Amino acid sequence: MPTTRSVFVCAAVVLGVGASTAHAELPNMAEFTWNKVFIIEDGVSRQPSTPDALRQYLNLAHCVCSQAGAGEETTIKYEVGLTADTNTNRPAEVWVGTQCDDETLRPMKCRALSTINDIDLLSTRPENIAVSLYDAINATENTAACQEREGDAFLWLLVDSDADNTYDHFANQSLGNLTSTPMGMGVKVDTQPPPLPTEFSGDSAEGAISLSWKVPASRATDVFYYQALCVGPDGMPARSDPPDARYQTVRNLCGVETDIPLEPSEIESAETGVAVLTPELQQLNPDYICGETTEATATGMLIEGLENNVPYTVVLLAIDFNGNASGTYFTTTITPQPATDFWEDLHDRGSNVEGGFCLMASTYGDDSMLTRSLRAFRDETLASSVLGRALIDAYYGTLGQLGGAVQGSAVLRVIAGVALIPLVIVALLWHALSLPGLLGLIACLWLVRRRRKLLVKLALLVTALAPTVASAQGITPYWEQDQEDAERDADHVKWHVGIRVGPYTPDIDKQFGMEPGPYADMFGGYRVIPMLDIDRILWRGFGQLGVGGSIGYMQKTANAWADGSLPTDENRMRSPGDKNTFRLMPLAITGVYRFTYLDDNYGIPVVPFVRAGVSYYLWWIKTNGDTSTACWDGTHDASCDKDKAIGGTIGVQGAIGLSIRAERIDAAAATSMRQGGIQHAGFYAELSLAKVDGFGSDTKLSVGDTTWFAGVDFEF
Repeated sequence: MPTTRSVFVCAAVVLGVGASTAHAELPNMAEFTWNKVFIIEDGVSRQPSTPDALRQYLNLAHCVCSQAGAGEETTIKYEVGLTADTNTNRPAEVWVGTQCDDETLRPMKCRALSTINDIDLLSTRPENIAVSLYDAINATENTAACQEREGDAFLWLLVDSDADNTYDHFANQSLGNLTSTPMGMGVKVDTQPPPLPTEFSGDSAEGAISLSWKVPASRATDVFYYQALCVGPDGMPARSDPPDARYQTVRNLCGVETDIPLEPSEIESAETGVAVLTPELQQLNPDYICGETTEATATGMLIEGLENNVPYTVVLLAIDFNGNASGTYFTTTITPQPATDFWEDLHDRGSNVEGGFCLMASTYGDDSMLTRSLRAFRDETLASSVLGRALIDAYYGTLGQLGGAVQGSAVLRVIAGVALIPLVIVALLWHALSLPGLLGLIACLWLVRRRRKLLVKLALLVTALAPTVASAQGITPYWEQDQEDAERDADHVKWHVGIRVGPYTPDIDKQFGMEPGPYADMFGGYRVIPMLDIDRILWRGFGQLGVGGSIGYMQKTANAWADGSLPTDENRMRSPGDKNTFRLMPLAITGVYRFTYLDDNYGIPVVPFVRAGVSYYLWWIKTNGDTSTACWDGTHDASCDKDKAIGGTIGVQGAIGLSIRAERIDAAAATSMRQGGIQHAGFYAELSLAKVDGFGSDTKLSVGDTTWFAGVDFEF
C-alpha cells in the first residue's frame, strides 16, 4: 500500500516540459519514474477525467483555497517509483521551484518540502507525494499571496547518492509531461486573470440586451469566454435556466469570503437608470448568469430571455481557459424594449401571407389513413432511435418544407403524390417489417436481380472506356475540324453548367401595391444574388434541348423597427439591438433550348437560348438568430398563437439570353479544356422573369423579380 505525504502547496501545476537533469547516475542505473498524477475531483482523489478538469484545478481560485487550507481541492499528488533497487537505502528530498539542480540558485528559487526516507522502497512500492497547490505555485514565497502568473510548476527529487552531504542526483517533473496522463499535455499553471475589453455599449432589444465592446489591446488571446450576469429590480435571477459557470471563484469553491473585484464601466446608451450592484452580482452567483458567448474573439453578446420594460443591472466577465475571470459592471441599467421586425410589419400592414408547410399532409390530406400511418411510422419507429431522429430532422429540413408548394393545387398534389410513392412504400415497409426485415427484403430483391445488374455494369464499363480510347487519339480545336468532326463534338456535349450573378429585389412590395413598401422600407434596394444552373442535354440537332435546374441564395439584414413607430413616420425609428434578416433560396426546374447552329456550322460563336420552368423559392426571416413570428390575431402578445416566418412559394419563371463561346480567344486553352472534358466555355447574359407568388395567392409571399444576370458557362 503506497504511503502518502501531504505538504501544503498552492498550485497551478502544468504541462510544461519536465526534463530530468542528473549530475550523477544512481547505482544500478536506477531512475525515478513519475507514474500518475491525482487531483481531487467531485470529492474523490483520482486522475483527471478531462483536460478541463486538470486545467481548472490549476487556477487562482484553487491556489487561494489551498493557501487558506479551505475546501477539498487543495493538493495535487504524484505517484513516484524507481526502476531498480540501488542497494543504498538513501533518502530523497522533495523540493518545489525552478533550477533546483543549481547549488547557487537553489536557495533563491527553490524550497524543500519533505523527505522520502528510503528511495529503494520505491522500486517495489511506488509512493504518492502530496503537494499543496499553493506551495507548487509560489515555491519560495510561502507567506505571500498567490502569484498571478502563467507557466510550469515543477516538483523535484534531490538525492545525495554517495553520502557526502552534497546533492548529486536530480529528477524533476511538470504535470503536463506525465506520459501516463495524456490529457495533461498542453496544460499550464495560470493564475493570472484575463484582460477586460473596453469601449462598451449596450442596446435594448425585444426581450434581450445587445452588448458590444472592443477586444483587449493586449493579451487578447488569454480570453476564451465571456459570460454576463443580470439582475432586475426584484433582485431575482433573470433566467430560470442559466448556463453553467465557466469561471471559478474562491467563495464558490471553498467558502472563503473573497470576491473577484468588479470595475465600474460606463456604456454608450440612451438610458439613464442607475445600476445597483447587488450582493449576488458582487459574489458572481452562478444562478444569475444570463448570457454567454464561447467565441474568444467575440466583440459582442446578445442576452436573451429577458422581460421587456424591466431595467437590468449587468455584469460582464472575461474568462480564460483555466477558469480565471475579470469582471466589470455597467453603471447604467439596460431595459429590453419591444420591437417590430419585418414579419410583424407585414402583418401589421394587413398582409395575409402565411408561413409553415408540411409536404405529406398537404399531399395526402391532413387526416387521411395514409398520413396517419406515416405519422405512426415517424413517432413509433423513427423516433425510437438516434438514426431515426436524424432522418426526421433531415426530412423536415428538406422535403418537408415543400408542403406549401402543393397546398391548394389539385394538380401539384397529384404530381407530388406520384413522386413520393417510393418514399412512402419504404416508410410503410420499414414500419411493418422493422429495419432488419426491410433490409432482408431488399437483399432478396437484390439477389433476384443480380445477373441483370452484372450485365448493366459491364455495359457501363464499356461506355466508360470508350471515351478514354478516343482521347488517346488527340483533339483538334473545333474551328479547325471538318463538318463530320464538328458534328461528333456536338454529340459529346451532355451537360451545361452556368454560374451567374445579378441584382435581385423580391416582389414583396408589388404584392402590396406600393413602392417603396415594407421590404424597401426595411431592407432598402436590391441585393446581388449568385445562381447556379445545371442542364442535362437530351437532344442535339438543330441546337441543344435539355432539362435542368437552378439554385441560388441571398440575404439582407437591417435593424428592426422601434416599438410604437409607424410606417407613416417620416424618419421611422429603429430598434438598436434587434437585427432581422430576410433569406431567400430560389429553386427551379426548367427546360432549356440553346441555338448552337450558328457556331456548330458556321463558326460564329454566338448561342442564343431560352429557359422556362417551375420555380419554388424557399424563404425565411430571422430576428436575432431566431425564426421571426407574428400573432395570428394581429396582436403582439407573447402568449398568442404564432405564424412562423418560414415558408416556400411556387411559381413560374422564364429567361432569354445570349451565350458567347470564347474558345477563339485562346486555342491552346481550348485544347487543354477539351482534354479535360470541357467542350466549350464562355460568357452569357440573360433577362429573367420570375413570377413566384403562389399563382396569385395572397397567402404566399411574392418573391419573384424581373432582372438581368451575367456569368460564365461550360459545356462538357
